[in-house]
Amino acid sequence: MQVSFLARACRVAGVACALLASTAAVAADYPARPIKLVVPQAAGGGTDVIGRLWADYLSRQLQTPVVVENRPGANGILASSYVAKQPADGYTVLVSGISYLAFNPHMYKDLPYQPARDFDGISLLVNTPFLLVAGTQTGIRSLDELVQQAKANPGALNFASAGKGNSTHLVVEMLAKRMGMALTHVPYNGAAAGLTSVMANQTQLMADVLNTGAVQAKAGKVVPLAVVGATRAASVPDVPTLGELGLADFPLPGWYALIAPKGTPAHAIDRLNAETRRFFDDPAVKARLQELQLEPLPSAPETVAQWTQRDSATWGPLIRQLGLGND
Repeated sequence: MQVSFLARACRVAGVACALLASTAAVAADYPARPIKLVVPQAAGGGTDVIGRLWADYLSRQLQTPVVVENRPGANGILASSYVAKQPADGYTVLVSGISYLAFNPHMYKDLPYQPARDFDGISLLVNTPFLLVAGTQTGIRSLDELVQQAKANPGALNFASAGKGNSTHLVVEMLAKRMGMALTHVPYNGAAAGLTSVMANQTQLMADVLNTGAVQAKAGKVVPLAVVGATRAASVPDVPTLGELGLADFPLPGWYALIAPKGTPAHAIDRLNAETRRFFDDPAVKARLQELQLEPLPSAPETVAQWTQRDSATWGPLIRQLGLGND
């Protein structure tokens, strides 16, 4: 009986060792085939640009193609729901962000994906700073002057956005809430149309992405009031951040992240996270991110879920208060 027991124990140990060896081999061989990077925007969009920068770098580092697949539409829902249904094998990655992870669950009652249920984080990627600008004929030259004018004439100041529920909409609504201002929202079909309305003095305010807003500010077509980001911007170095103006806890409205289907093996997550950290250290990548005026956000995988939960709790009440939820 003792011999039989020892024999069985040896067989079990042998199987366990074989499984461990097999798992180690799979991890060592990853990636063994091309990785698909899904981008929820059309080619040429901001998310596509940063996604392709990452994909090109990883293709070289891994010596394995990282193929970009654009799946635009429905505010990121098409791409997100597609990736949620893919095999959790480390070969499908999504460029996601605050809009898709923290805003959409509050805007769409029947959202076909749920961030906590369907995705694992790989790493935060970048933050897109915003620039709050005013029209040249408003007489507003600072955030203090904006607050004074808005409180003196509640609802008289109009702010443009790229569309209802867009980040360019929500960031100004959040600022108005924090500062006790009553502003009137004028949504446009895209950020370019919204910023044009401010330059034409048809509306008085807008929070546009820094890369675009700074160009018009330096040209004297709008007045920069504040940077919505972690640090001052090299393109408009004299413009303070909201943090410097007393809003240190103002949430970042434009961060992006890399995520994968729930249950993706730890070895794949860890490898992609490690390569993403190296991505941020690459001199050519650093130069390109500076050119695009994007703030790098290297992080641990679990930080993606932490930021998602935090910002869902921060922005969700505002979204509901504004009546932006859809069926």
